[in-house]
Amino acid sequence: MRFNAPVCGEAYALLGGDIFPELAGRTDSEAVITALEALSRDLGLAPSLRDAGVPQDALDLLADDAMKQTRLLVNNPREVTRADARAIYEAAW
Repeated sequence: MRFNAPVCGEAYALLGGDIFPELAGRTDSEAVITALEALSRDLGLAPSLRDAGVPQDALDLLADDAMKQTRLLVNNPREVTRADARAIYEAAW
């Protein structure tokens, strides 16, 4: 979500009030992203790829595989390069 926020952050902010009523009227996407992170923690989901057991040396393979998902990539609101995918996985690790 942070990767796409520069091009669709306004939409995230609008949806945030529907998902989290306490965010109604907020215009920043970061508040929605932070609230979703807190929800994930509250649900007991692994907060990172590392916590889910993904080794750091797998990130390059994940990035390579992500670039093969053309059906998903063409629908992403922002163009994703292989370097972008790698950076997203690194941030999630």
